Amino acid sequence: MNGDDDRASSIIAGKIPLLQIPEKEEKKPKNLEAIDAYILAYYYSALTNLLCQAYLQSGQQTENDDVIQPIIQASQADFQMLDTYFDSCDPDEIRASPNSTLYEQIRNTWREQVKG
Repeated sequence: MNGDDDRASSIIAGKIPLLQIPEKEEKKPKNLEAIDAYILAYYYSALTNLLCQAYLQSGQQTENDDVIQPIIQASQADFQMLDTYFDSCDPDEIRASPNSTLYEQIRNTWREQVKG
């Protein structure tokens, strides 16, 4: 596992807190906490969407499929909304977030796989 996967697993397992404020006070954007929260929401909407897709692709048709489909649609809508938000953000502000590696992982690896 690389460092990003290890960090993501630690967040999910509750070993490190979701919101991490950098220790250095150098040039922090005014809205760093909001950007950090949006990155985490972006991460979890992508993760939710991909896990629900994997469940449906497992080939097991159950009555849970009626529950899973709306979750896939909602997570994809949330993901698209946040993706649009990040397109309008200053990249330096995003990089200032302690969770910017999660953002990069999503943009570079998962972005094209999130579907409705």
